[in-house]
Amino acid sequence: MNMLKSIRVLLVEDEIGDARLVQIGLRQPHSASFDVICVDTLSKAQQQLAQQPFDVVLLDLSLPDSSGLDTVRMIKKTNRGVAIIVLTGQYDTEFALNTLEAGAADYLVKGEFSPDSLIRAIRYAMQRVEMDAHNRLLVAALEAAANSIVITDKEGYIEWANPSFCKSSGYDLQDVLNKRPAELIKSGLQDQGFYEAMWKTILKGDTWRGEIINRRKNGELYHEELSISPVRNEAGEINHFIGIKEDITERKRMEEELQRLARTDSLTGLFNRRVFLEHLEQETARLARLDSAPIALLMLDLDHFKRINDTYGHAAGDEVLRHFADLIRANVRSIDLPARLGGEEFAIILPGADRTDALAMAERLRMQVAAAILPHAKGQISYTVSIGVAALSATNANSEIALHHADSALYTAKSKGRNQTCWFSR
Repeated sequence: MNMLKSIRVLLVEDEIGDARLVQIGLRQPHSASFDVICVDTLSKAQQQLAQQPFDVVLLDLSLPDSSGLDTVRMIKKTNRGVAIIVLTGQYDTEFALNTLEAGAADYLVKGEFSPDSLIRAIRYAMQRVEMDAHNRLLVAALEAAANSIVITDKEGYIEWANPSFCKSSGYDLQDVLNKRPAELIKSGLQDQGFYEAMWKTILKGDTWRGEIINRRKNGELYHEELSISPVRNEAGEINHFIGIKEDITERKRMEEELQRLARTDSLTGLFNRRVFLEHLEQETARLARLDSAPIALLMLDLDHFKRINDTYGHAAGDEVLRHFADLIRANVRSIDLPARLGGEEFAIILPGADRTDALAMAERLRMQVAAAILPHAKGQISYTVSIGVAALSATNANSEIALHHADSALYTAKSKGRNQTCWFSR
């Protein structure tokens, strides 16, 4: 507050003697000068407040057109930003507290205050109004924040939460006050050690940051990026915590979708060529290191697929590829890795499968394909597949050789008239 400027005071007092005493006190030499306008009714005070700005109102509560706390409320309604000091005829603690609750910044008992105490009261009232306005601005900013903000006591019980937290969690404000967040949104997907580490950090006085999965009121899970900062009192003791939370559910979903797109074939949903080759390298490295059970590798290629595209169109060709991928998924085990390498070419890694198991699985899939019929406007679509099968063992733990062997077996199946399953043999 700049005390060098002239402080504009509106004195609302119908007793001439009391008004004169206040004016005399404010005219005495002080560190600040006062520009005083005196009126004797509430209506005149409201007119003055509507016409020009004032820093403070010295208000008598016994006026010809108003009395009691309603006078304070009417002045506050006319100008919410002005500081109000009530001038009362007698000291009454309960009444004094009521004036403060009604909107007054302070009160003085007539005949019992000196010019210096009046000046101090004016300065205090102006500072309080300025501080209240600043606090209202901060609260408005917190309430308008897109991130969820929660203030708890030292034990973690919520004392304040902004609308974003209520929207994100699904709870109304009255539902969350005096409750711990764990009572409301804990998902149970983080173990006890997670929360113990969190509390250890913040009780030590440090800020904790991390990601957490919580549960909305309707049971829906959501991801949050959370930071919790301790707040200390004047004695340096932690008495509150402020949690700032950002809902990152959509970001997580997009990240997972990008990872899925990077690993899968967009048309069939099977793994793509890159993932297949990476997995094959891992399996060959494991074989070379551990000398474990052999692995079978299948190379599959749809027969005369170009004819399907030329005859029925590329949309029908895509439908055939999706149908074939579904048949693969229906036949593989959870430990197998099926992939589309490109075009009409597919591959399957069968960990732990010997020659008998691999040929049985391949032959079963081949017969299902041969028996399948897909309806189409131009007529029913049928297709076949040729399959080459090769083994990958500890004595031959090389992915390039395995691919070459399976591809050679596939070539043999094609050369024998297609719609065949062939085992690689030297």
